[in-house]
Amino acid sequence: MKVMTTTSNIQILLRSYATHQKSAKVNVAEFCEYIKKYAQHHASDQSDLLPYINNATELVKKELEKLAQERQVLYIAADPEKKEVIVIPYYLDKCIAVYQNIKKNPAIPYPFDTDLPKNTPPEVLKNESADVYLGETLGKDTIKETALYCLQLPRALPSILCPTTLPTEDLMAIALSKFQLKLQKDEFHDYFLKKLQAANPGKDLTIKNFFKTVAQKSEEALRSIKNASDTFYQWNQLCFFVRQDYEKSTDLTAEDISLLQSIYILEFCVTTYRNKAQQNLQKETALKNLDLNLNKPPYYFTRENINMFSDSRGVPLLGQYSDKDLNDYIQNATTESEDNKLPPLLTFKGINNTQTYVLKAKVLPLIVRLCTDARETIRDQITKDCFNALKNFSSVPEMKNQELFEKTLENAVKIKSPILYALLNAPFLKALQYESRGMTELVTGHIHLFTDGELSPYSELLMLSKEEILTDARILLPVWYTIPGVSWLVSLFKGQPKQKKPKPSKQATQKKMIASDEAEAFDVPSPLTAQDIAAVSRKEELKQAALEAEKHYVPQGSTIERELSSYEHTWNRMLSKQARDNLTEDVNSLIRDYMRKILRTLRANNFTPERINNLATTLVKTPGMQKIQDQAELHMYVQLYMVKLIKGL
Repeated sequence: MKVMTTTSNIQILLRSYATHQKSAKVNVAEFCEYIKKYAQHHASDQSDLLPYINNATELVKKELEKLAQERQVLYIAADPEKKEVIVIPYYLDKCIAVYQNIKKNPAIPYPFDTDLPKNTPPEVLKNESADVYLGETLGKDTIKETALYCLQLPRALPSILCPTTLPTEDLMAIALSKFQLKLQKDEFHDYFLKKLQAANPGKDLTIKNFFKTVAQKSEEALRSIKNASDTFYQWNQLCFFVRQDYEKSTDLTAEDISLLQSIYILEFCVTTYRNKAQQNLQKETALKNLDLNLNKPPYYFTRENINMFSDSRGVPLLGQYSDKDLNDYIQNATTESEDNKLPPLLTFKGINNTQTYVLKAKVLPLIVRLCTDARETIRDQITKDCFNALKNFSSVPEMKNQELFEKTLENAVKIKSPILYALLNAPFLKALQYESRGMTELVTGHIHLFTDGELSPYSELLMLSKEEILTDARILLPVWYTIPGVSWLVSLFKGQPKQKKPKPSKQATQKKMIASDEAEAFDVPSPLTAQDIAAVSRKEELKQAALEAEKHYVPQGSTIERELSSYEHTWNRMLSKQARDNLTEDVNSLIRDYMRKILRTLRANNFTPERINNLATTLVKTPGMQKIQDQAELHMYVQLYMVKLIKGL
């Protein structure tokens, strides 16, 4: 007994042995003897066969145990001594042979489970619903599993056998060939063509071309199914009309059954490819919306933020694409680049060392924005610290030493604006500056990020001077602090002076008036009475809803006041401070007036980001608001201010 090619693979030899015996049932002892003789004959070509010459029985049985675990062989249950095995691939080969014959002659029926030998153990087959099997295998070139499936078809159609060694696309092509066999017959051809034309009035030429393709052009017809083209509905109509005619009959021939089985396979494939095309389109649209979200403020996002992105309808993007799709997108966007340039999406360690993402095109504008936002906050804080030190007659070393001043600014940035600090120390910043050197002045304005290849001092980035800060701090001191002799005597005899309440600035007075106006506008109640309990409960629920909405709008590590200030600097471009303050107050007044009306009917369960978005859209579209150019930033400002108002009830 010989095999076509020399091999030491027991699985291949067992399969060949069963084929030669013309039976799936193999006697283990006889097979061991065969392997021993085979090894003696071919050991010179295959050194792996040498152990089988003297120890064939033990080695073969070990291999059979492995194959049994992999469901390649099956021990007969009634044989506890394991004298015989059923070789499952034998049935697959027989089944494949039937399908090869069907390819040559589509009139041959599909193989049924009843076509197997009578003594075939039921464990040989894996019963599965046809739609489940086709859905899992359609479009895959190979399937790792080697098994014989019995596919259960709907509408009481007989099950068909399908080996995993048969590609599902081949099964689809076989189903099409059986369908074509019926449509090519004259009486059926004309009948179903007219029926399809009647269902599509005014499209006679289109239907005729489609029908001709389905009936005569196999490759083109298969392409139309896979591409999920405009012929999707015609495919469904044609399959439905043919199936409807045949299902009415109570006396189906073997040819009729084979046709109905083919129609089901085709219908499922057409629908599956169509669904995949729609899912791909939905995924592509969602990924475009992901790009749009990454281009919106605050421009830096953690993975948690990205998972919460939604489209213009408020529908979460995660779900329109899978978590794997998102991982693949981020992986490609953060690694793929052209001409050794930085990738389009950059990562850095943000707040609490959380991995944070920012588009390359947004890094430099974001740094400018964050520097602008941080400048006023840090300047006020350092001025206040300096004032307190001077008031207590303490020295201020950082105001005398530039190096200490830079260190103070760096620590302040690290605390007050951790994202800015992380970006300024990100490893990609130098490379980005190099890539953008032609556009740097345009993008970063008057900020020079690097000086002689090193990060510029924080005093330059924030445009702060220790001399100016010291001067501002001294101005705040009482007049007698500036008289050398008097201040020295006071420091000796009076010690630390009592803290004098500074006169509020004009800006502070204005903010206080605005806060008072906001409280008055929202009618903050005095101590509650028993009759006010319901109103207070509603107010508390609204405040809780506002806190939940705040999580949606305010990035981790930021505050609602910081975000409001950031957006205000973007949409309010008035040059003079007075005009800028007046415009901001006008917008805030409009929002307060609008919310005062809304509050009468507003409920906590309706105060969601979607509802806030709709309210802001309505307000921004008013004639007064339309005059402001930066509508997107204004829209976000309005939403944030609404949340702030409700939160402060």
